[in-house]
Amino acid sequence: MLVLAVCFGQAHAASASSTAAAATTDKWHGTAGAGAMVFPKYVGGRGSQTWPIPLLSLDYDETFYVEIERVGVYVLASDDKKIGLGFAVEPRFGYSAKDGGKLSGMATRRDSIEGGPTFDWDFDFVAVSLAAFGDLNRSSHGYSQRATVYSPLIKNAKWDVGALLAVDHMNARLANYYFGVPLNEANAMRPAYSPGAGNNTTLGLSGTYNLDKRNALMFGASSARLARSAASSPIAETNRATTFYFGYGWRL
Repeated sequence: MLVLAVCFGQAHAASASSTAAAATTDKWHGTAGAGAMVFPKYVGGRGSQTWPIPLLSLDYDETFYVEIERVGVYVLASDDKKIGLGFAVEPRFGYSAKDGGKLSGMATRRDSIEGGPTFDWDFDFVAVSLAAFGDLNRSSHGYSQRATVYSPLIKNAKWDVGALLAVDHMNARLANYYFGVPLNEANAMRPAYSPGAGNNTTLGLSGTYNLDKRNALMFGASSARLARSAASSPIAETNRATTFYFGYGWRL
């Protein structure tokens, strides 16, 4: 869970404090709220779980930004803010033996915080994002590369909806950590398995419906198709992972 806090020091005069606070507030754009997300108990499993989560889609002065599953900052940007080079982090969820029948007797695979450099280019009709991520908390010790293309579909006073296509390339070490079966965890029903690198692909839809100038409904859904190396794992029950969320947001 991400908690954002902005602290202001006491100004020498009340009017100066109000002006500074207003100027800072004006730099925040987007929608912040809360809702529920439904997602797999583990990627490759058929079971699902529902969590209450913060729903954040906002930026500060077009430099620092928070999305549903990414937090990032730009360190270099073009004058029109259409091209940006920065750093971002995203989560990759693990699992424990209780998350599925095929996982019985297996050791826990820890959640990973992946992060690294990003390059974003907004062409107005489509936005492209490229990222090279490493495992920052040393769960898998692996690497991934992400490529995402986002296209706005509807944007008016009420609706702001877009579609995305994403490719997540897992290197062999990362894939083996989450989808491999080492010899000491193999049995008659779950043979040893060591997957190679592969590409997960995701199609998604996300957006907001503005109830009025301040209140909005936030929603999104995505379906990921696992790489062949991951889908062929003895612990995989399905080659797809579906996620969706819905909640209320406050427009900044």
